[in-house]
Amino acid sequence: MIGKTVLQTLTTAMIVAVSACVSLVAAAFGLFVLLRSLWGEAIACAIVAGVFALVALIVAFVASRPAPVAKRPVQTAPEPSPILASLMAIVREKPLVSAAVAAAAGIIAVRNPQMISSLIAAFLQDSEPKD
Repeated sequence: MIGKTVLQTLTTAMIVAVSACVSLVAAAFGLFVLLRSLWGEAIACAIVAGVFALVALIVAFVASRPAPVAKRPVQTAPEPSPILASLMAIVREKPLVSAAVAAAAGIIAVRNPQMISSLIAAFLQDSEPKD
């Protein structure tokens, strides 16, 4: 599925590039024929080369400009819940005790994953029924 989309995109890009090249060659030839009748072949070649060098310079300038920076709205950090704030305060005050509690919780989780999943479900369950 992705390969098909990539292939279609590349094919479309190649068709656009070839069409642009053919259009440039046709425009160059038309300008050359017009100028050849006025000033001769040598001057017409020089003018056509200069015009299309200028076009290439403009395209390169436009392509090399940096993209505009999108301004994102500044979001404030959400307020932590009181339970989470108190737990973080305990962890900051007593790091060794909290590390021991975390290790014990890990051992319990390895031995009895059902109990941990029921505790997580209890914390994530909505306390207010929705009408």
